[in-house]
Amino acid sequence: MEHVVFYPGHDAAPAFRRFSSLDESVRFVEHLRNAEGVSDVSVHMLTEVPVAFRAYYKVEVPPGEMAEALSAEVPAQPAAPVEPVDEAMPEPMVETPELVEVAVADGDSAANGKRSLGFFAH
Repeated sequence: MEHVVFYPGHDAAPAFRRFSSLDESVRFVEHLRNAEGVSDVSVHMLTEVPVAFRAYYKVEVPPGEMAEALSAEVPAQPAAPVEPVDEAMPEPMVETPELVEVAVADGDSAANGKRSLGFFAH
């Protein structure tokens, strides 16, 4: 299992080194601390991450070629004449609903629920 040691380099830029074992990386960290005075160090273990590939196709039509192709395929045709529209439009008819009074028989009240259920009250 590989390990990586991250530490600041001589010019304070981030640096790293890979090692084939944890022991080698620990010895390098000891060297950085004791010989070079570097204490801002981190050690990471590298593990393989499985990846899978899927085919992906993207279709594009170049804009210049599309305009040329359309103009070549469709011959120019004159526009059809437009008939004039009569400006006077009739008023829409709106019907107002009529109010209907409902007679309530004795014993049928809104409190017993029969009026509110209509057909299903029987």
